[in-house]
Amino acid sequence: MSFTLEMTSQVEQQIHDIMADKSKGGLQKQLKKALRLLSENPKHPGLNYHAIGDIDGVKIWTSYVRNNTPQAHRILWADAIIKNTIYLLPVIPHY
Repeated sequence: MSFTLEMTSQVEQQIHDIMADKSKGGLQKQLKKALRLLSENPKHPGLNYHAIGDIDGVKIWTSYVRNNTPQAHRILWADAIIKNTIYLLPVIPHY
């Protein structure tokens, strides 16, 4: 089953900025992989996903992009209101 990834222009810009920064080659590779896995199966074990709360009954999840490195990042995302759609929230550094 395939999922559509929807995102705000802010998230789109954030991803673009990461992909444009040549010093973030490892993060770029892992971000591409995480987005692919998320679109194929948001509960894929490689994403190390877990719920972090909810907003107005919509569950908010976090998934690893990169871990145990100075460039560790997470993707925040929300369960679909529309079937087979995932709403991407910010990609954040994880300290």
